[in-house]
Order: sequence, then C-alpha cells, then structure tokens
Amino acid sequence: LRERNRLAVRDAILDAAEPLLDRGDAAEFSMRELAVEAGKGFVTPFNHFGSKGAIMHALSGRVIDRMEARFRAEAPAGDAIDRTLAMGRTAAACLLERPVVYKAVVGSLGMAGPTPGEVRPRSRALWELALGDLAGISGDLRGRARAILADQIAFTFRGCLSFWIAGEIADEGLPSAVETATATALLGFAAPRRRERVLAAMTLDATPGDPAGCPG
Repeated sequence: LRERNRLAVRDAILDAAEPLLDRGDAAEFSMRELAVEAGKGFVTPFNHFGSKGAIMHALSGRVIDRMEARFRAEAPAGDAIDRTLAMGRTAAACLLERPVVYKAVVGSLGMAGPTPGEVRPRSRALWELALGDLAGISGDLRGRARAILADQIAFTFRGCLSFWIAGEIADEGLPSAVETATATALLGFAAPRRRERVLAAMTLDATPGDPAGCPG
C-alpha cells in the first residue's frame, strides 16, 4: 500500500508537469508552481524527485513507456524491417500528441546532471523490441546488428528530435524525417531481398534544411 501511494504521488506530480510545460514556457515552471498544480505540499516534488531535472528525465521515461505500450498494443506484423519502421511511426505519433511538452522534455535532456540519465538505455531497449529476432536482417550481419543497431537507430532518432526541437523540422515533417532516418540506419543491415522495402521508406525529395526531411 505504501508503495502504491508513493507511485500515485509521483504520477500526480508528472501529470501536473505536463500541462505546465504545455503552456509554452519551456521548462521554466517553478517547483512551487508544480506542487500547487499537483495539489501537493511544496516539498513533495523534492521528496519524490530531488530536482526539476529528475522530473524531466521521468517525463522522458514516461513517453518512452507510452511508445512501447502503443507499439505492443498495435502489434505490427512483419519482420525487423517492418517493425522498426512501425516503431518510428509510433514514436513520432506519441511525440506529436503534445509537441510543446515533448520538445521541452527532450530539449532538457542535453543538460548534464550529477549522475548519468537513463535515456540512452531506455531508447535502445525500445528499438531492440522493434528489431526483435532480426528477421529481415542479413544473416552474416546479425551478430553485429544485435550489438550495435538499436543504439545507432536511437542516436539517429535523437538527432531528428534535435532538429525538430530547433524548429528545422516542422511538426508535420517529423514522421517522414524519422522514417527516412530509420530506413537509412537499417539499409546497410537489410537482407538483399528487403533492401527495396527500406529504400521505399526514404523520402527521396528531402533536401538539407527542408522541413519535410531530416537536415544533413
């Protein structure tokens, strides 16, 4: 019961942080404002998280959980290629439900804290879930893909989000940017019979700086 209560309070604090961020002032809310929004005492957010940075990391973890839950619920068919491209679409859709909130959340993660965050391993785990048993990946490359591919897709995804946060990728361009970037990461690992599918996922008319694609 005590643990359930603790988790309920944490969720209430995170629930309150999202509308504060949605007001468009980036991460400029105060911990006092957060406590009021959550209907809790002033020290409660500190007691449960310690700092605003930790709250932003928790919000990042929450959206990754939402991406995973939606992906599992949708249960996309196909091999690793199809599933990984589907994960990119799911991830972009989740972020675009509250773009102001998630731009603030993801943008805050670049700030160094006293301890390393958990965004990279959680993001890697998300793409590992999509890659699954690596069906559709060239057999001679599966060992290497298992070792590095999820991480590389996570890096590529984060790069697209950085340009999105900076306004160089418009909200409506984010899904195609993520699709193209994910396909590019997959291309070198795809089995020959699956390369056409990967190439078809790329936005060929995107140009550097074009909000329809991922700059660079």
